[in-house]
Amino acid sequence: MRRRLLAAGAALLATSTSAFSARVLDEAPITIDGQPRRYYHLHDTEAASKATPILLISGSGCKDFGSRVPFFFERYPAPVDVYFLEKTGINKGDNSETCSVAYNSMDYLERRVSDNLAFIDSLPALKALPARSLAVLGFSEGGTVAPLVALRSPKIGWLATGGSGGLPQSEGFLIFADRGVAPYANPLSRALFLKTFAAIKADPDSLEKEFMGHAYLYWSSHLFYDPLPTYRQLDIPITAAMGEKDESEAIESGRALRDDFAKHPDKDFTFIEYPNASHTLQAPDQPHLQDYVASLAAWFKRQRPAPR
Repeated sequence: MRRRLLAAGAALLATSTSAFSARVLDEAPITIDGQPRRYYHLHDTEAASKATPILLISGSGCKDFGSRVPFFFERYPAPVDVYFLEKTGINKGDNSETCSVAYNSMDYLERRVSDNLAFIDSLPALKALPARSLAVLGFSEGGTVAPLVALRSPKIGWLATGGSGGLPQSEGFLIFADRGVAPYANPLSRALFLKTFAAIKADPDSLEKEFMGHAYLYWSSHLFYDPLPTYRQLDIPITAAMGEKDESEAIESGRALRDDFAKHPDKDFTFIEYPNASHTLQAPDQPHLQDYVASLAAWFKRQRPAPR
């Protein structure tokens, strides 16, 4: 039976909905490729037809993420209509300290992409959407998954990312090592990374061998993937945000994405670099994450995708 949870921090939306509108989070089961899953739907009880539907894609790890979805939209100034598919093998309340066997066996890039594409094609509310009417928002690892979903689904009309750039992850790790950023430079090192990269390439499907908390299967799908060719094929509005002091994704990766799009001024692309901010867009004097998400409401209205 569908559970309805009052979203944390939900507020009355006096300007965009009726005085009695509330923001709620629904949880429901769904089967994707024969695997029982659950998904979440954050929405307002009124004015749902005025909302731009958003597919949210989370970052790495096996922590239960669904209940955290409302946090990202606490400052969103318009009606919300957000869908999130939880990963395989994650149970309610999981804290990511120990990931399940089921999770590890499905934790690789192509699987995350195909799962979200199947989610779009399976859930009646998303399947019924016309072309270019669904936005995809990906954070961290989700920012790598989201462009691939946008490229392969005609439903996607906008792409927004946070904490993700345009370089292969392996290059980002080497940049951190060369820059002296812990733990990439100490206790790890460029020499250790290069040795491990070769080992992963030699045994790319291994679930038994691990590095930095993930199996080789995971790393082989992420480390060497170059996102720029995917971005170059997109013809929809794109916005990407990163923190200058991002400790998980080198800011050089975001700047590489920015510089590549600068060569193509015909593309609808915006890059936002928050000074002194972290991977979560948190600066010492100001949190930017919720404000960035809130800014998307106006961006959707202003940057209308061309018909496909």
